[in-house]
Amino acid sequence: MGSTMIHGRRLAAFAAVLVVVAGCGRKSSVVLEQPLRDVVKTENNSQTLMAWADAGARADILVHIDGTDDLAIFPTSLHETIKNTADHLERRNYEVVNRIATIVENGGTVNIGMKAGMYGRVIWVIPSPGSVTDLPLENFKKVLMMKRGFPAHELEDFAISGKHITGTIAGVPLTVTSLEDLETAGEIALLDIDLSYFAGLQAVSADYRPGTAALLNFLRVLKRKRIPAVMATINRASINQMAPLDIRHYADIIEETLADPSLLEGPVPEKYNLIIQAEKALAGGHYGEAAALYADLVKAHPYDAGLHFSHAVALGFLDRGEECREAMVGAYGIDSAYMRGFFQLARVLGANGRINAGEALLETSDLKKTLPEVEMDYQRGLFYMQAGLYQQAVAILVDVAAKRPKDFAIRTVLYRAYEELGETKRMYSILEDLVQLDRDRVVRDMPWTFKKLGDLAWNFHLDLVAARWYKQYLALAPDDPDAGKMRELIETWEGRDTKPKRVE
Repeated sequence: MGSTMIHGRRLAAFAAVLVVVAGCGRKSSVVLEQPLRDVVKTENNSQTLMAWADAGARADILVHIDGTDDLAIFPTSLHETIKNTADHLERRNYEVVNRIATIVENGGTVNIGMKAGMYGRVIWVIPSPGSVTDLPLENFKKVLMMKRGFPAHELEDFAISGKHITGTIAGVPLTVTSLEDLETAGEIALLDIDLSYFAGLQAVSADYRPGTAALLNFLRVLKRKRIPAVMATINRASINQMAPLDIRHYADIIEETLADPSLLEGPVPEKYNLIIQAEKALAGGHYGEAAALYADLVKAHPYDAGLHFSHAVALGFLDRGEECREAMVGAYGIDSAYMRGFFQLARVLGANGRINAGEALLETSDLKKTLPEVEMDYQRGLFYMQAGLYQQAVAILVDVAAKRPKDFAIRTVLYRAYEELGETKRMYSILEDLVQLDRDRVVRDMPWTFKKLGDLAWNFHLDLVAARWYKQYLALAPDDPDAGKMRELIETWEGRDTKPKRVE
């Protein structure tokens, strides 16, 4: 009955559609007021750029609803490459993006889109519960410098303008705003929604409750902005994993409502209402109720991968392993991006004591056929780590580490396991391996390693070795609270034989 009602609304909406003609000659529709015919779901920024080029998108502005700016200041050595790429995109040769995808994935697609003539300026809608001007402008600039690496001189012209921040980055005119304060003044837009925006909202607002109800509220606010758009892209942000799998289904709902705005009118459609009920039950720990609701939803909408995934989550928390695995296989069979869901959900279940369900997920035959045995073993080791079963984790990960002698990450996991087990000699050996494997990385990301090695050596009564490690640590952190004690030991052993000694 609910599906029939939705279908009828779509027919009515499409029959009544009126379109606006953009200045660039392409037809535009008022977002969520009129059906938008050109909506594309993508997996990352590069695919989004390719979709714009393939569609020949031309607009006045890019409305970029995202947790990050996707801008970049390219080094001089890349200027010619970027210019050539933009020239190709202007001629709709979108496959050229494949050549630079790894370069621009963390920033630069927005620059290139502008260079290719797709829009003249950018409105960046950031995940903010209030106005972007609620905090000092300098705070915003510091974030761009620290998190995005933009030099201070690139941000000199940033200024407050009403409830917005305006300026330029790498020559791109930029307006920064919250969704509530978004204004387009009737300019024709290219709309880009990245699911990382919603993950960002959850991170910055304690009051934000993720889920379908919150998504529908977002869409209602967006509708009020009356944005004429030529097309929309929905970046599911799966390749860089900026958006968790449990909100991947947002992309489907956004696509549905953009194509059929009548879904936002009147009572909430039956499908969405049932999803909201199931999400509430799941969040409240009522897993049986959630599983029953998702079972009905999957039966009514068998090709909705997100529903299969959520059903797997509910069944997993009931520790119904075989059924959980079957539901996850259903999600994966429809959408291969859910492969990582087997491992992510298994670890969540392990952390919550649902060992049987987690193990069942990792015994999925489809995974064993697709992934190398060593990768499956690694995932099993991570699962047992999350479950607090450190002996089982170590038994597996030691073999994995032997097969991957240069894998830094595995050794950091092993160190945590040995630490939990109190195996100090193995802790020392692993930390020493990490220093030998990639000293620069340890210095950059884990400088505490040198102090810990010193502490362990001291406990082993290897004072000379401890002094050697402490000396390296103090070169990185001279103001450590324990610096005095460490320097006393270093002075005691200064000038003596300091050849490294390995703890066996």
